[in-house]
Amino acid sequence: MSDTPLWLDAFAHDFEVAHERTLRGMSKVKERVYYPGARRDGGHDGAWLRITASTGRMWTGVFASDLVAGRLSLVASWPEPSTLFVSVGGGPYLVDTRDPDAWSRIDLPTVRRYAPQADLGLALLLDDDRLSAYDAAGLAWESDHLGPAAEWLGRLDDEVHVRTGDQLHRVSLRHGGTVVEPASW
Repeated sequence: MSDTPLWLDAFAHDFEVAHERTLRGMSKVKERVYYPGARRDGGHDGAWLRITASTGRMWTGVFASDLVAGRLSLVASWPEPSTLFVSVGGGPYLVDTRDPDAWSRIDLPTVRRYAPQADLGLALLLDDDRLSAYDAAGLAWESDHLGPAAEWLGRLDDEVHVRTGDQLHRVSLRHGGTVVEPASW
């Protein structure tokens, strides 16, 4: 998963991340943490990331990949400035960069789109079921069921528009309420 894109300017953050393969001195980082599990004794191969926390702590995170085609593969900043978002083909990981043992996995194994809304402090995740919004405290809201055929159209003012077949779903960015109407095109 060495080609997993980095999108660290999605939100303001207080850490640094780079792919291990792009750095020299890989063996100099003594702390290596494998996810899931935050294990130190090994795990599955996946995305190898050199993480430097705001505290100066430097460690390598190895994030297991499910390698599912069509699923999100992305490393990004998150609405909480010390949290790193890592999605490598399965349910995304959230890791506190200051404490690699403080991590969780978002239960969205079919996530396929990450859409930061920095002006609102929301990270939107579209999976095969619905649109979910996360803020610095966690899950803020979820839309109504959209289904696996949902296509992201974009944001218009305070709504996100998603199309499913001949239906337009207008999802409120304030609360996730969903209005469904016939698509006019």
